[in-house]
Amino acid sequence: MMSCDRYWRDGILLAERGEPDPHRDTCVTCRREHKARGELIAALPLVGATSTGDPSWEARVWSRIARLEPRGASRRRWWQRGGFVAAFAVAVVCFIIARRGPPDEPRPHIEVVPGELAMRSSSSASSASVGDRVRVTVGPGEEVRIYRADHLVLRCPVASSAAGCRSDARGLVAETLFATAGDYWLVTIKSATAEPVGGFDGDLRAIVAAGGEYQTTELPVR
Repeated sequence: MMSCDRYWRDGILLAERGEPDPHRDTCVTCRREHKARGELIAALPLVGATSTGDPSWEARVWSRIARLEPRGASRRRWWQRGGFVAAFAVAVVCFIIARRGPPDEPRPHIEVVPGELAMRSSSSASSASVGDRVRVTVGPGEEVRIYRADHLVLRCPVASSAAGCRSDARGLVAETLFATAGDYWLVTIKSATAEPVGGFDGDLRAIVAAGGEYQTTELPVR
């Protein structure tokens, strides 16, 4: 019994584009392969069951694929179909990952954004240049302050919408431009806080006196 392999060689491209395939209309084998492909596509969304914690999704998918494979199919046709299934499954998994989005970064998080270069980031920035920007992200209920030496440059209290400050779904983002060289201090504050009293050291003492906690990062700007 002769078997036609045109569907997996050429006909599938027409099917993907939604174009008519006169050969498939007259070929029993190609019609059967087209139907099997449709059933495979219907089975593959079971891959998404991983997001519901279903441990049997993989077994169900491959069991259904095995039932759809015609008896006596050639080894070459199995590999053609298997390659299509693998590629389609990878695409589905990539879609699920993209829908979930990248993993959340730990907070506090510090990014130094060069003025004319691609962004570089680290959990603890070490240096920057005049014209760069710094972006500090913190969690809910936390505050950000940026000092140049003893002078307060930017303060972003909890849920602030002031210039250079914005709230997001996970807390607060503070951002400022380094227009002047100097030794900067990035301060993230947890728990209770206190109004600035004037000067870097005095403000830190006031935070501690109010029962707050803070973390400092030194950032030289040249």
